[in-house]
Amino acid sequence: MNLRLENPRFALAAMILGILISGLCVSMAVASEEPVKGDGPFNLTIFHTNDAHSYFLPRPAVWRDDGRMVGGVIPLAWQLKKQRGNCAPDLLLDAGDFMTGNPVCQFEPNGVPGEAIARMMNLLEYDCGTIGNHEFDIGAENLKRLVPMFNYPLIAADIVDGDAQKVFRSEPLIVERDGLKIGIMGVSCAEMSEVVTPQRFDGLKSIDQAWVLQRQAVRLDPLVDLMVVITHNGVDGDVNLAEVLAGTGVDLIVGGHSHSRLKEPRLEEGILIVQAGSKWSNLGRLDLQVADDRIVSYNGRLITLWADGAEAGPELTKLVNTYEKRVADEFGRTLGTLVTDWRKGKGESNLGNFLADQMRLAAKTDVGLVNSGGIRKSMNAGPITGLDINEMLPFSNMLVKTQLTGKELATVVQANADAQVGGKHGILQVSGLSYRFRDNAAGDAAVMEEILVQGQPLKPEHVYTVAMPDYVVMMAHVYLNIDAPATEDVGMTMTAAVVAGVEKAGRIDSQIEGRIMRLDSK
Repeated sequence: MNLRLENPRFALAAMILGILISGLCVSMAVASEEPVKGDGPFNLTIFHTNDAHSYFLPRPAVWRDDGRMVGGVIPLAWQLKKQRGNCAPDLLLDAGDFMTGNPVCQFEPNGVPGEAIARMMNLLEYDCGTIGNHEFDIGAENLKRLVPMFNYPLIAADIVDGDAQKVFRSEPLIVERDGLKIGIMGVSCAEMSEVVTPQRFDGLKSIDQAWVLQRQAVRLDPLVDLMVVITHNGVDGDVNLAEVLAGTGVDLIVGGHSHSRLKEPRLEEGILIVQAGSKWSNLGRLDLQVADDRIVSYNGRLITLWADGAEAGPELTKLVNTYEKRVADEFGRTLGTLVTDWRKGKGESNLGNFLADQMRLAAKTDVGLVNSGGIRKSMNAGPITGLDINEMLPFSNMLVKTQLTGKELATVVQANADAQVGGKHGILQVSGLSYRFRDNAAGDAAVMEEILVQGQPLKPEHVYTVAMPDYVVMMAHVYLNIDAPATEDVGMTMTAAVVAGVEKAGRIDSQIEGRIMRLDSK
C-alpha cells in the first residue's frame, strides 16, 4: 500500500522514525560484527612489545622463589623465531618507552644516547613503533637525533612544535602481508604534561589524539583492510580512546605505558586493545582473521620470555655480549648486601624509606622526599651491585635541597595523601617526616590527623630543609601542590647518593616503619 504524506508534520515524523529505525539497524549490525574469540584459521599475526626500558639482558623473575631468568633481547629473538614457525604472515610492533632502565641506554656510540637500543631493535626487525614519554628523558633535541637511527618508523602524530608543525613522523604507515593491507597510525602519551618536565619536552606540545586519529582514519580506511593504532596511553587511556574512535574503522589498539599484562585482548566498542607488560618479559601474540574490512575472529595471548636455552643470530648475539660486558665492567661492582627483600610500591615501602633516607642524609636536611614513580626496580635479598642501583634509579635526576615553611610542607603532605586516596599517582616516599590520615566521607581526599617532622609536631611558621630529586621540583604542580621552590644543587645525582649510602651501610635491612599511615575511616 502506498501512502502519500501530504501533511508536513506527518512527513517530518516519518523521516524521524526512518532515521531512528536506520540508526537501530546500524547499531545492531555493528554489534553483530564485533570480532569474536576463535581458533582460526587466521590470516595475520601481530606480535607486540611495550615499555622495554632498555632491559636487554635476562634478570631474575622476582615473583618466583627459584629466581628463574626472564626477559631480554635474545629470548625475544628466540621466541619470535619459534612463534613465526606456526603463524600467519606477521608484523612486529612496539608501543614505546624503550629508553630508561638499564644503563645501556646511556651509551653513546656516536654521541647519541639510546643508539645501543636502536641497534638491537633494528636487528629484531620491528616493523613500526611509537615514542613513549621516557624517550624524552634524554631531552627533545637528543631524541630528534636518535629517532632516525631506527630502521623502522616511529610514529607520534600528536606531538607538534610551537608552530603546530610535526616533529616526528605523523603520517600512517601502510604495509601489505599476503594480500592484506594494514594501516598503522601512531600517537604517543596523552598525559605528557604530567610525566615529562617542560625542560625535557623543550617547547613541544601534545595535541588531541582523538582529533588526529579521526582525521587520519577517514583517509586511511578506504585504502586498507585493517586499521591499527599504536599508543602509549595505558589501558585506561586506550579504553577512553576506543570509545571515541568507535565507528571510525579502527580495529586494534596496541598500547603501552601502564605496564599492563593483558593475558587476553580487551574488547571495547568493537576495538581490540592489547598490551604486553614491560621490560621485554613477554611477547604479545595476536592472531587475526581479517575479512570484509574488519577483524572477524581473534586469539591473543602473552608468551613469557624465559631465558633458558634462548639463542639468537650471530650479529645480535655479538652485539648483546659486547654491551653486556661493558655494563658489567662499569656497573657490576658489589656495593653491599641486602638482608630483606626491597619492594617498591605506591604506598610506603621499605625500599622507598631507604632511598628517602639517603636523600636526606646526603643533603643534610630535615626531610627527604622521593617520588614513588621514579623507583623502577624491586630486589630480592642478596648482593647489591651498581647495576642494581642504576636500574632502580635510571633517571639522571640531580639531588637538590630547598627550604619550605611548615605550612608549605603541610600542603605537600596533604597533596600526597589526597593522591593516595584518589589513586592519582604514586606518593612521595618520605624520610624525617611522618603523617597519619583518614579518607574523607566522599572517599576522594584525605583528612589529616597528624604530621611530625623529626618526631615533633609540624610547626606552620618554622622553616624546614628538604631534599628531593630535581624532577619533583620541576613537576611541583603534580607532587607538591605549591609553586616550584628555589633550590640548591647538592652536587650529585640521586643514584650517586644511593650508591654511597649502600657502600657505607654494608648490610641493609630496610623495614616499613609507619611513616605514612592510612587509618580506618571513622
